[in-house]
Amino acid sequence: MTMPDRGEMLTFELEEVYNDALLNDAYQRLAHGQAILAKAHAGGLETGSAIDPDLAKDVRQGLTDLIEGLCERRINSSDQEWHSFVSICLRHPLRELLHQDPFTLRAFSKPRGYAGDAELLDFIYGVEEQWDNQPAVASLSPFARALFDYTTRIPATEAVRARREFVAHLLDEVANEIRHPHVLSIAAGHLREAILTAAIKRRKFGRFVALDSDTQSLEVVEKSYGRFGVEILPASVRQILTHKVEFGQFDLVYSTGLFDYVQQSMAQRLTECMFGLLKPGGRLVVANFLPGIPDVGYMESYMAWELIYRNRHEMLEMSMKIPEAEIRDVRIFSDENQHIIFLQITRR
Repeated sequence: MTMPDRGEMLTFELEEVYNDALLNDAYQRLAHGQAILAKAHAGGLETGSAIDPDLAKDVRQGLTDLIEGLCERRINSSDQEWHSFVSICLRHPLRELLHQDPFTLRAFSKPRGYAGDAELLDFIYGVEEQWDNQPAVASLSPFARALFDYTTRIPATEAVRARREFVAHLLDEVANEIRHPHVLSIAAGHLREAILTAAIKRRKFGRFVALDSDTQSLEVVEKSYGRFGVEILPASVRQILTHKVEFGQFDLVYSTGLFDYVQQSMAQRLTECMFGLLKPGGRLVVANFLPGIPDVGYMESYMAWELIYRNRHEMLEMSMKIPEAEIRDVRIFSDENQHIIFLQITRR
């Protein structure tokens, strides 16, 4: 009698317990990739090092098929159906494989209380900045590194990097147009746009305030950019809305990631408050993810990272509490890949 090989046994066991082909197929592909990378590691592949694309092809293909399948499932499901399916996802052994990726795991576990914290965003920016010495990256197994290399390059993360580049360009533009402008960044995180902003390093701002409710993030900002004159201001959205903090007035007030988590009624009030901090001729700029990003299913399941997506109409609607007579112009535009949308309002 011929005994079935390990792959056949795994297929049988998965199909017997988990009746979902998408998850089963992804598990098999990733488990196979893990075995190949473990063998390569035993042969001398270093922990935390870049992975040969040929060695990681099973990981890449498994994640590609999974993310595409989850997106399709999300789009074609009601909210109730989707939440039920997410429960199945999180009970499947695939979760144990995927959560070896520190990027996916951090979003899911929310050590700061929310998914998109500044440390998580540093994983995204680190790809561009080549921060391979990050402790959570340097110690990864070859399989976990292959997962990380893929998930930090999905369309959503590319959009976050493009958003940072846009803001850095905007800051330099404002500093060139206005002598010693005053700028306020709300929900600043680690203020990583400062790395790309020449005007900050040249101290061309009269005042630059980084506001965030996360004091740990502000400690990083002060350590990294305090020598360039950047001020930190610990404050919450509630304090902004209730006018409990004295800010002063600014030539630019912006927020990039905050509105992805704010319901529309509060977003309108927050936009109104931010606009009220502008000097005459000052600009307010906020960013938001557009609906339809290809990674939505993966983010909402294995990352437990749920965003509030807005279209052009909803972005425009956020300005409706601002008196028309006080507005010089309103612009709505998106990034090149149509994943991030921006609202810019200029005060008369």
